Amino acid sequence: MLSYAEARSRVLALAEPLEGIEIALSEAVGLVLAEPLAGDVDLPPFDRAGHDGYAVQSGEAQPGACLRVVGPPQRRGRSAVRGRPRRGGGTGLLDAATAAEITLEPGEAVRVTAGAALPVGADAVLPDDDGQPEPGLGGASAGTVRVVRAVASGQGVVPRGEHLRAGAGLVAAGTRVRLPMVGLLAAQGCVHPVCHRRVRVAVLAVGDHLVGPGEAPVMHRERNAAGLTVVAPCLQWGATAHDLGPVAPRDLPTALARALTAPVVVLVGEPVAAIRRACLRAGIEPVFDAVALEPGGHLCYGVVRSAAGGATHHVFHIHAAPLGVLTAVALLVGPLIARLQGGPVEPLPALCALWSGDPHAATGARAQAVPVLLRGSADARLHASPLIHHGEDDLAGFARAEALALLPADSGPWQPGEVVEVIPLGGWPAAA
Repeated sequence: MLSYAEARSRVLALAEPLEGIEIALSEAVGLVLAEPLAGDVDLPPFDRAGHDGYAVQSGEAQPGACLRVVGPPQRRGRSAVRGRPRRGGGTGLLDAATAAEITLEPGEAVRVTAGAALPVGADAVLPDDDGQPEPGLGGASAGTVRVVRAVASGQGVVPRGEHLRAGAGLVAAGTRVRLPMVGLLAAQGCVHPVCHRRVRVAVLAVGDHLVGPGEAPVMHRERNAAGLTVVAPCLQWGATAHDLGPVAPRDLPTALARALTAPVVVLVGEPVAAIRRACLRAGIEPVFDAVALEPGGHLCYGVVRSAAGGATHHVFHIHAAPLGVLTAVALLVGPLIARLQGGPVEPLPALCALWSGDPHAATGARAQAVPVLLRGSADARLHASPLIHHGEDDLAGFARAEALALLPADSGPWQPGEVVEVIPLGGWPAAA
């Protein structure tokens, strides 16, 4: 019987990332880049004002100099009269197109705000504290500005390309697209990045006693809760998951052929001979048939190989108990989905928490996945408190779980304050 870590290693060793496809940037968040991205323009794309003040020529901005404040050209039909002060002293933010229309001459200044494009000819920004505006004729609020302190060339300017040069690498292949990246990629025209495509997961629940979740169970029948138990976390991990519903063992060969159009298939049901026969007929090669894990130890995994020998389909057979299903899916199917979608061969380091509440008995020969609540504390530590539940079928008790604490085999007893590995089950509140 394999340990959980050995089982995960075998699954990931057989997985190769799916091919890359172009996808809209708005839909790429959470996916992994199959190709690197490079910038095509400088950032900023032109010289910008680093703060509010007056765009000036540094050689003219000497103490005591009086500079005439000018604004954008004033339009009169098709003609433009250059150099006339804008009403209000030109206090609006200049966009790049407007700034390009102004060529600063000696003895002139342009009012700018932080982030504004500098007009042609300006090489510095005189801070507001270093200039004294003086009223102009006709009621203009700033006809001239008197320089109090000199400014050097480049002072108060964020030069073109300060943050990024055109052609520089933005993001390497294998990087997951995150929300903070969207603005950068959009500014560089990377609106259709090539990402590893989403994995399709097909789920089948096997059993004559099962009905759909929306049907009324009668005469020793029960609703198929396992299908959605598998689908929901797969969707959170970015996969496309489909619950194909319950199927009778006699109909499994046909249903399994349909499910194998997806790269990942999860069969949920008792370990009956009909499931084993259907898997063999479908060409599924067994890899392992048990994992030293509670719950979820009744877990089989196999692959369908291509003519070249690579694994093209990954098939899990999980015992029907809901807690065991979610445990197996979180610990094995989740890392497989991440790898197929371009993630690393080795999963990221585990999240850790301090064991809280009552001590937990030693684990014995099997690792144990224990449902827990998570909470943060004032000392910035994460705490995991075990939930009281009554076995693998206690859906009501397990419904409150926020994470699984994974206790290694042959470890413990676990005392309050000891560090345990935790696998969050979706979002969880971090309030103390």
